[in-house]
Amino acid sequence: MERWQIVLLSILAGCGLGGMMALSNPDRSAYENYAVEQIANLAKDQCDRAPAGLGILLQGPCRAAIEAYKPQLRPILAATTSRQNWIFFSIYRSDISIPAANLNARVESIGIFDRFFTYKTP
Repeated sequence: MERWQIVLLSILAGCGLGGMMALSNPDRSAYENYAVEQIANLAKDQCDRAPAGLGILLQGPCRAAIEAYKPQLRPILAATTSRQNWIFFSIYRSDISIPAANLNARVESIGIFDRFFTYKTP
């Protein structure tokens, strides 16, 4: 294969990959669905860290409170989340507070190829 063919093939592959990344950049509502579940799980983990002896007594009510709080979490996330859209991927930053689990958190995630990857949690 000649050099110009390799260069042309590389350019076409790069454009194809870039186009695929741009088309599969997840939107804000998809992030909100993902984040509600992730933050609820994070809060439930916080419930499990209750002091020794009280842990068993507090775990059930704490988890129930978080499940009851989940429907209210989405509007809070919508108000406290910022999105940086870089065409090929997006960076999401959410500041969230769940009093029932004593959780104040800043969660950062990247959205790429229709998936989310959380890279910063408390």
